[in-house]
Amino acid sequence: MTTTTNSTGYRAQENLGFCLSRAALIMQTAVDAALVDVGLSRLSWTVLASIRFDQVTSPSHLAKFIGLERTTVSRIISRLEKDGFVTRQPNKIDGRGHKVELTLQGFEACDSAPKMIQDAMRPYLVDISENEVGELIALLKRVGDGKDADWTSSFPD
Repeated sequence: MTTTTNSTGYRAQENLGFCLSRAALIMQTAVDAALVDVGLSRLSWTVLASIRFDQVTSPSHLAKFIGLERTTVSRIISRLEKDGFVTRQPNKIDGRGHKVELTLQGFEACDSAPKMIQDAMRPYLVDISENEVGELIALLKRVGDGKDADWTSSFPD
């Protein structure tokens, strides 16, 4: 067995991309597990929360806002509609599109899910103060600030 030395000095655990990906995977897994009982996934919650808390109601605007392909958001909306969380209404201003609205079940999920998510993430944040979490959020919001991301390049063909 041969061993090689790391002449580049690169260490994955010291790399921003690695750390972001690892943290995202941990949080995504925790959120998915927390939302199972209310019949949502992390992505369906993201769509639902964007409608409720950010008033983004058009499928194409949701896709851009969240950073998913339009077809993916459309499938998520269809599933949310089938499960009783949302309805689609024709857009009265622009007859070509639809407006997505929450049902009572959707509002109830939006009332209960944030605490469930917070409780699920808490064990992974025990060594990080609330202030540090706020700082991290502020820093992450600045990543790519002022740039339109090309989300389509993130998805393999």
